[in-house]
Amino acid sequence: GGSSSVFTGLFPRPSTMSEATEERKEPQEEASATPAEVKKEPPVWEGAAAGKYQWDEARKGGDADKDIGGEAITKYSWSDGKKNVSVYIELDGLDDVPDEALVLESGEKEVSLTIASIAGRRKRFALVGLFNEIESAGLVRKKGKNTVVLKLKKKEEKSWYKLLESSGKGGGDDEDGGMGGMGGMPGMGGMGGM
Repeated sequence: GGSSSVFTGLFPRPSTMSEATEERKEPQEEASATPAEVKKEPPVWEGAAAGKYQWDEARKGGDADKDIGGEAITKYSWSDGKKNVSVYIELDGLDDVPDEALVLESGEKEVSLTIASIAGRRKRFALVGLFNEIESAGLVRKKGKNTVVLKLKKKEEKSWYKLLESSGKGGGDDEDGGMGGMGGMPGMGGMGGM
């Protein structure tokens, strides 16, 4: 009967009455506070529900965009050679894709690569509005690196300062903004020293 003696030790009988009366007051206070909290809640729920419906609608409308976004390849690098411009595309699992699943198309100022299926998804890479005209485009695979190289044969042996006609403007603005931000820093450092 050791356990029963522990229980009586924890809850001595004489004081139970007074504890019960003291505890009885508290629940009433809590009870009076609860209805106020409950009243606040419904508008929140309505807002959340309304937001959810809007989100569902937006999602339905945005499905086409989402699919394009999901299949577009945006990560690449490039280098300018004398006769060719090389565009490097690296994707996880690219080594496992069969050659026939890679479809390369090109025009005078555009090139695109469609991967029929990589990791179960269709992927597409496209460059439109190339810096200069090209004669043709070829595909070189770098096995072991999950990389393909698009070889764009130049129509004229000119240097390509950029890959796309339109891409330079945005980059210039970003750089200026960054330099402006850095310009403010030395002054702040000086103030800290004082």
